[in-house]
Amino acid sequence: MAKWLAANVFLWGVATACTAAAFNYHSLLVARIFLGIFEASIAPCLMLISSQWYTKSEQAPRFSIWYCGLGVGQIIGGIVSFGFQHVEHSTLKGWQLMFIVLGIITSLVGVATYFILPDTPMEAKFLTEAEKIALLKHVSVNQTGIENHNFKLTHVLEVLMDVQIWLMVILTILVGPHPQRDLHPR
Repeated sequence: MAKWLAANVFLWGVATACTAAAFNYHSLLVARIFLGIFEASIAPCLMLISSQWYTKSEQAPRFSIWYCGLGVGQIIGGIVSFGFQHVEHSTLKGWQLMFIVLGIITSLVGVATYFILPDTPMEAKFLTEAEKIALLKHVSVNQTGIENHNFKLTHVLEVLMDVQIWLMVILTILVGPHPQRDLHPR
């Protein structure tokens, strides 16, 4: 899971940097589609990774903190954007430099994630064997296990029938980027 997360964060950064090459609505739309594709896996990956480390009751506050991070990101992003709009460069506009710089930083975070974040707690080099056993006992109340490589069609059907999933989809769509605000680079 951590490697999939790392790959998507890296590619998200590449797509962000490539946004600087957009020259019309269609090229910008393509860049935004790829941004969405790579970003879409981030929240589910973080949820699955968290389920390996925390009990169900401990997970909810952490998810809340991540979603608060979206607002913080909007605030910081506005300040960063404002700063880049005042950068003078001979060949690139400020918004292009911003996408390139933020894309490179995001890709570097993806590379770091690949090397730092373990796929499971059992692969964590920073935990002793005793700590791994204690962690397994701690999360055993979830009754989910640490990892599972078996695919079952019944799980897909269960997800499709889950009202909470559909509410999350609706919430994600409603909170997503506003086309008139986000699709016009300055």
